[in-house]
Amino acid sequence: MLKQHRGAVRAVMDMSLFVLLLLSGLLCSASAFKRKYSYINQTMTWAAAQSYCREKYTDLATVDSIDDVNKMINTVNDGYSGSVWIGLKRGTQKRWGWSIGDDTISQFSAWGVGHPGLEQCGYFAFGYWYSLECSSPMLFACYDENVGNIVIKDWRSWRDAQTYCRQHYTDLAVIRSPEEHKKLHAIVGDGPWVWIGLFSNPWLWSDQWSLFFRSWADGYPIFNYDCAAMSTTDSGKWVQYTCDQQNRFICYEVYKKQIIRLNLSCDENCDLNDPSLQADILNQIKKKLQTFGLGNYITLTWRKGRG
Repeated sequence: MLKQHRGAVRAVMDMSLFVLLLLSGLLCSASAFKRKYSYINQTMTWAAAQSYCREKYTDLATVDSIDDVNKMINTVNDGYSGSVWIGLKRGTQKRWGWSIGDDTISQFSAWGVGHPGLEQCGYFAFGYWYSLECSSPMLFACYDENVGNIVIKDWRSWRDAQTYCRQHYTDLAVIRSPEEHKKLHAIVGDGPWVWIGLFSNPWLWSDQWSLFFRSWADGYPIFNYDCAAMSTTDSGKWVQYTCDQQNRFICYEVYKKQIIRLNLSCDENCDLNDPSLQADILNQIKKKLQTFGLGNYITLTWRKGRG
């Protein structure tokens, strides 16, 4: 079988790369998936709600932005003022990511020697990143989608700085590349320490979506409870309960269908009409997409084009 498929390796890799390039816009903005939220006026445990959503929709609600939070609030239109389960649950390992939601720390990082430590929030100083307790007061940098990173000369905790940046700009500063790192260093210099959008947390989405947007209520998250819910008051901020709590909940489904036309080539040693080869190619693309957290959103099938 390996010998039979050897000639298709180039086609597989070319197609995988082409698909990832076409989907790169989705990686930058999860809103491109156009999730549709549905409010379920039944009370269930978190696990039962997850099973219900997976059976009838896509999964428990995944959230990528304040816009998503507002959409979910608007789905609860029956006057209910309690909390509703979303698809966030505490995992076993902590990961570092950006407040704005990006997971680009896997592509670029600039930690100082001995960091990150056990602390949960990140700051920028002397051209490197360091970790510190989130409650410490510090100057901070915000990210504006039109301007870039801006230093705010006001002393705040990491959470208060995040709130300020989301109210007045886009979010806390994000550093996605060496170029953005150099630009912030040029602004800050080797002077004050400033909070940036780095934070560590063990929370994971039910659908395994990898982005890091969080919108916790004041005082959260805490260590006692492992499942997250959205308050229908307090601007949709997130709180925690024991996972056996009976809550109403929000499901989501992806309702945008996208067809991508690909031109494949194959040498004389393979046949692109071979069902086993087609399955092999789709499986490799699926694995590539799963590394970006996209595998659960996308169904891949062959559709023979005309001409």
